[in-house]
Amino acid sequence: MRRFPTGVTIVTTVVDGKPYGFTANAFTSVSAEPPMVLICVNREASAHPMIAQSSIFCVNILSLEQTEIAKRFADHAARHDRFARVKTTVATTGAPVIEGALAFVDCRLAEEHTAGTHTVFIGSVVASGTRAGSPLGYFDAEYRDFGLEVAP
Repeated sequence: MRRFPTGVTIVTTVVDGKPYGFTANAFTSVSAEPPMVLICVNREASAHPMIAQSSIFCVNILSLEQTEIAKRFADHAARHDRFARVKTTVATTGAPVIEGALAFVDCRLAEEHTAGTHTVFIGSVVASGTRAGSPLGYFDAEYRDFGLEVAP
């Protein structure tokens, strides 16, 4: 799958006022009407039970300038410090929205499905937002600049 170019996201949630998040690229649209998206999360991931417990998640689609944030949220050793020095706002659901993200999709959990080592979380979109900029890409185990500029 490393030969499939994707965008890069950070999926966030909150439980008892504490934010959780991780870097992910297993994200896609499911339905335009009603608006729904899905994320695939390894059941061994520390944020997996947090999404299941909170029943909310926000997908932050990263901009090219956010490579270091993507690396930090992918680093298992840094999982207790991921939100340090990262500015966030609060989405409709209460999940963190990472400032500077190219877009965000705030969701309430609608369905869960087990697939191999992962859970497919399907979310109903309750809020979203975008800004102009260039997306952060991922291909062949490297963060990439796909040379795209996105209008708001």
